[in-house]
Amino acid sequence: MKTNSCSLSVLLSFALAPLALAASGQRGPAVATPATPVGCTAGSQACKGAGPSDCAGTCTAVTSDSTPLVLGSAAQTGLLFQIDEERMARELYLAFAGKWALRPFENIPVAEARHEAVLRQLALRAGLTAPVAVAGRFASVEVQQRYDALLALGLESADSALRASAFVEEQDIADLQTLIASTDSAALKEAATALKTASGHHLNAFVGVLASRGITYAPKVLTAEEFKAMISEGGRGMGPGLGMSAGRGRGRS
Repeated sequence: MKTNSCSLSVLLSFALAPLALAASGQRGPAVATPATPVGCTAGSQACKGAGPSDCAGTCTAVTSDSTPLVLGSAAQTGLLFQIDEERMARELYLAFAGKWALRPFENIPVAEARHEAVLRQLALRAGLTAPVAVAGRFASVEVQQRYDALLALGLESADSALRASAFVEEQDIADLQTLIASTDSAALKEAATALKTASGHHLNAFVGVLASRGITYAPKVLTAEEFKAMISEGGRGMGPGLGMSAGRGRGRS
């Protein structure tokens, strides 16, 4: 699903903007993150004790229901694209966690794995072959470009990683909105809406940590009104587990 809001040129302009990602001078290799997606079923252990940003609606979206889904071509394409996008977010955050001691990078990948599992189950019900999960490699050329550019940016500094991650969540929200609009399937709409809410929580977490470091994040994908609404919604009901903490000292910014 090609979007109108993120291309390689957009990522590069993001990197070169006045408030863009400042390098710390400390670089490191990319971290391979071949993690296995966490299954998410109603009442599953994966959901017990998780905060609202992790399981708001998503765990009820994946059940033993195997009723076939009938999706149009746009929804099929969008669903497969979104599977790649959720895995990309998880792999980026795990790579950043390996270098920067910031709590969101430790907590949010678990939620992203659940999101991916939700979408893979829906793809199965729709009779689609989901993209094969190979660390650092994505079926979508667009997602691959995002991953490569954002990984390089996020390994420059802790602030860069936080900004890159906020950008990931913004783009995820925009792409989920496109997916919701592409289908009449109630099941897909419900799941994508729940994931959009969760992405709002994640966006709020990254923006909050940036604020604690004296940095104001300006939206790069969403409109100012959409961004404000997502931040407002994402800040409500957040449990202590999501991670607004600025970290515990490992790594340099």
